[in-house]
Amino acid sequence: MREHLTLYLPAAIAVGLLAYLFLRRRWLGTSPAEGSRFKEFGENIHLRDLFRLAVLMEEDGRAFYLKMAEKAADKNTKTLCSKLAEEESAHRQLFLDMLGHWNPLNVNPLTWPAFLEKVRKEGFYGDYLDENASEEQMAVYAMRQEVIAANFYQLFEEAFPEAWKRARLHKLVTEERAHEAKLRAAYPHIK
Repeated sequence: MREHLTLYLPAAIAVGLLAYLFLRRRWLGTSPAEGSRFKEFGENIHLRDLFRLAVLMEEDGRAFYLKMAEKAADKNTKTLCSKLAEEESAHRQLFLDMLGHWNPLNVNPLTWPAFLEKVRKEGFYGDYLDENASEEQMAVYAMRQEVIAANFYQLFEEAFPEAWKRARLHKLVTEERAHEAKLRAAYPHIK
């Protein structure tokens, strides 16, 4: 009996410790870090919800830049818009890869709509331009959306306690700001 106790007691303690860490860190749901602004978007929002939203934002960005490339009068601007569409696809894939590291979990039908509404109200997603917009209107819109995306991803950056994840997202923030700078260079008359 004593042999069983010496064998099972350490195992029971280890299992208990792992269970405590698992529940404490919420590894299945992985919530944003304490103190990050993401708590403002809802108590039950998980990083995977934010990644899903980022995928939607990047898909919209890609589609927008492809439309803008069609409307652009200048050949160099067409090339720039096509390149930006490719970069938006790469950003989308980054978030899909991050989502792929977790077990599949559908969106929560109770929290997802409220989360999207809050994100829309904050101006991060869902502000669309009219189909008949001019090239210049599209350029103004694109510049604004790049600023919004950089600010949104900066919130991601602050939501991670791990330095390597923050660095990866900081690179994304920098790329979104570079997109805005490239657009401003292509449309210098727009302030």
